[in-house]
Parts: sequence; structure tokens; C-alpha cells
Amino acid sequence: MKARFFIAGLLLAGAAIVSSAQGYKDGIEYYKVDQLDNAKELLERNLNAASTDKSEAFYYLGQIALKQGKLDEAKSYFDKGFAANANNPYNLIGQAALELKKGAKAKDLLEQARKMRKKDPKLEIEIARAYYAANPTTYAKDIEKCIKNAQKWNMTDPDSHIFSGDMKADQRIWGEAAALYEMAFTNDPDNVEAYVKYANTYFNVNPAMAIERLEELNVKAPNQALVQRQLAEKYYSDNQGAKAAEKYGEYIQNPNHFAQDEVRYVQLLFFGEKYQQSYDLATSLIGKLNPTDDKVFYMRRMQLYNLDMLEKWNEAVEAGKQFFAMPKPVGSEYESRDYTDYGKALQEAGKPEEAIEAYNKALEINPKNEDLIRNLGDSYADAQNYAKAAEYYQRLYDGGMAKANDIFSLSRYLYFLASDTQDEAVKADAIAKSQKYLDEADKLVPGNVQIVNQKASLAKLIEGDKITGKAVPAYKELLSILEAKEDKSGYDRYYRYIYNYLANYEFQLGDKAQAKEYYRKWLQHDPENEALRKYVEAMK
Repeated sequence: MKARFFIAGLLLAGAAIVSSAQGYKDGIEYYKVDQLDNAKELLERNLNAASTDKSEAFYYLGQIALKQGKLDEAKSYFDKGFAANANNPYNLIGQAALELKKGAKAKDLLEQARKMRKKDPKLEIEIARAYYAANPTTYAKDIEKCIKNAQKWNMTDPDSHIFSGDMKADQRIWGEAAALYEMAFTNDPDNVEAYVKYANTYFNVNPAMAIERLEELNVKAPNQALVQRQLAEKYYSDNQGAKAAEKYGEYIQNPNHFAQDEVRYVQLLFFGEKYQQSYDLATSLIGKLNPTDDKVFYMRRMQLYNLDMLEKWNEAVEAGKQFFAMPKPVGSEYESRDYTDYGKALQEAGKPEEAIEAYNKALEINPKNEDLIRNLGDSYADAQNYAKAAEYYQRLYDGGMAKANDIFSLSRYLYFLASDTQDEAVKADAIAKSQKYLDEADKLVPGNVQIVNQKASLAKLIEGDKITGKAVPAYKELLSILEAKEDKSGYDRYYRYIYNYLANYEFQLGDKAQAKEYYRKWLQHDPENEALRKYVEAMK
């Protein structure tokens, strides 16, 4: 099962736990693959580290602010970057990008940057990006000139190919974009940006190939958090839940993972059917998070789901109570599954009335859910409200959703209603309908032990207190079915039903010898029944 319903809105952003050996450069990698919030967090966390080039870090923080439309913040970062190192031309490009964004001319700033690093293809592509971010149409010729310059100065430098690929990707020309990214990492086999963008782009065309490329990169950079994370995400998007969970498990051990990714890992473990691990991690996160954190709501939901799958019903009931007692995060709603899992736990914990309430809430959210309708019917039956139980299964039948087992259940609940009511009119109607649906189930699944046994039970109900032999045909049919089975283990109770009825019927007819034979056969399937044994021995 793959579902993004419960924490889909919380997966992209998050706070890093601690910085890694790559420090602020990890933040630059995240920026280059357009994960701006993650990039900003890593850059800020590592800003004062001894190994951080502050001028470079401020430049990328400025670019993030610029992409987010925070122009004043961007200017502040670019100015700080220039102040930290006036010989770094990139912050001049940042300042120029701001001017271009405002519609002003920035030629002097860009020429000043070029003079600092003459014929630098990477710098030239960064200038192209400034023009492109301002207006790709207005500055089309300037962009084209920058690309030509960069390739003339160094044809194998990957940046010009990556930028060209970005422009194709913006136009949704996936194949050409992927080809350009591939050219970039062919020229520079260690270029993380090119590999990741290739995978992100080509995934729309050929998921297997995109994943293969990321796997190649993971071999080259086995400890790089971004690479581990991207590969795990692609496995997940390709419905490879087990691989996604395994790779995310590796990534979570990386010191440069994000707190939010632990939330995603809980989900991946759940979909990978590692319910105890998922539950344990969710519980651990609840213990670490501020009680008012929105993520606590989602982790309590996951506790309920996992406990339900583990069939720890009483614990699941408590988890459900805690989950529903919490305030919902802004923009979040309860899912149908929240109530169905809670209802299932309540039902299995012997609380059918509360289960009915939960299932009804789920049905309000998803009124056409067949499983919900079945659960409600069964819950009403557990509460011995057979009229309501039959009503819900009738809804399945009338809606054309009923399978053979549903039709059989409908017949049984009508049978229980007929057995339970004191109203003769209700009883007669329930018996007639029970017979109708039982016959239909019998035609759909001929020779079924439960169905044929139910035919006998219904016949006995119809004949009342006096044994008239109405159930004989059904019991003899059931006996024939059982005798044809190679493995008869597990069917003793059905043999007891058969021989009990047949013995009493023959005894009533006056055929004591035949009755005694049936009693003996009954005893073979009920050897601990001492009262029956003594009765048979006393028969003459």
C-alpha cells in the first residue's frame, strides 16, 4: 500500500540535527538541486564554522532569499558576502541579479565580476543564471552569449550543460534536459548536481534509468546525505517501499539528515510492513518533540496504524484516544482510515458500540467505502443489533457491491434477527429474506461447508421446537461434502451438528437402532462428552 495522505505536507522542509564533515558545502548542494529550505538550514548552521567560506555561504543564502522573493534579505546577504571577501566576484553577481530583477541595468557590476576571474566558465554561467532569473525572454541574447563563452573557454566544464538542461526542464522537454545533465556528469563523474537533476528529470520518462544513475552516484559517494536521501525518495516514488525504507534507514544514520526525515522514515517503515520499528520510532519522536509540534499529531496517527497492524488492540484503543484528543494542525483533517483503524481496535477489544461510532464517522468521510460498510454491519452484529447489521449488508447488496461472502453474511444476520425477535411479522420477513440470500450464496459457492450448514440451521429455525426432518436434506448434503474431503480434521463440530440432529430425528420416528448408530457416530467426534457416552451405553 502506498499512501501519502497522513504526512504528505510535512516532507520537504526540516531542521538539520547536526552538521556533517562537508559542512556548508552540503547546503550548496541542496541549493543547486532546488531544496531551498534544507539548503538554508545547513548554510546557517555552518556559517560560523572555521572551515566555512563566509563570502561563499552568504552568496548562496542571498540566492535563496532572491528565489523566495525576499529582495531586502537577499541584498543584505550579498552585501555581507562582499564585505567578508571583496575579491569574491559572486556576491557582485548577486547584487547585479537584484538590479536586473528590479529592471535596472547591471552591466558594470557584471563586468567588474568578470575582471576578477577572467574567462571563468563557472562564473559566466552564474551570470547567465542572473539574466535568466530576471527575464529569460528579455535577456535571451545575453544568456546565449554567456553559454557560448563558457563552452568556448572550457567545453567539458559541466555547468553550461547543467544550465542548458535546467532551461529545457523548465520547458518540460524532459528528454533533452536529461541528455544535457548526462553530458555534464559524463564530463565530471563526481558532479552530484548533474546526477540528481538527471534523476529528477528522467524519472518522468524512465524511472528505472533514473534510479540506476542515482545508484551509481551512491557507490561513488556512499556517505553523502543528499545522495542517500534522493535515492530513497526515488525508490519510494517508484513503489519500491522496502528499498526506500532500507535506504532511508542508512540516511537517517547520517549526521546531516533532517529531523523531518525521521517523520518520513516512520511512514516508510510502515509501508515496508516493519510495524514495530515504525511504532518505536514514532514513539521516540513523540518523546523528543515539543508537545505542541504539529508532527506529534502525525506520529500519534502512526502509533494507531502500527498497533492496529500488530493486532495490539487494547494499546491501539489507547493510542486512538490520545490521537483524537489532540488538536488538529492547521490545514489538517482526519482521514477515513483514522476512524476505521480506531474502530477496528475498539471492535476487537470488545467495545462494539464505540466501534460503531468510529465507523460511522469514517463513513461520513468516505460514504462509498465497501469495507467500512462491512465493518459497520459486523460491529452492529457484535452489539447484537442484527436489524442494523443486516441493514448495512443490504446496502452492499442493493448497491451491487456484495460478494458471495457478503450475501452469506446478510443471510446469517437476517437469521439471527429472526431468532432474536419476538415480533412474528418481523421474524417471518427475516426468515424469507434469509432463505433468499442463502440460496443465492449457495449458487455462487456450491458445496461450501458454512453455507450448507447454515441451510440446515435455517431449516431448524423454521421447524421450531419440534423436529420434523426439515433440516435432514441439508445435513445429509453437508455429510456428503465432509466425507468427500481427504483431510477431515477441524470439522468435528459440523459432524456433531449433523449426527445430533439425525439421531434425535430417528429417535422421534421410533427407529432407535438408527438413532443409536447416529449417537455413536456423534460420540466419535465428541469423545469427551461423558453424558452422551453414558446415554449411548444405556440405550437398548
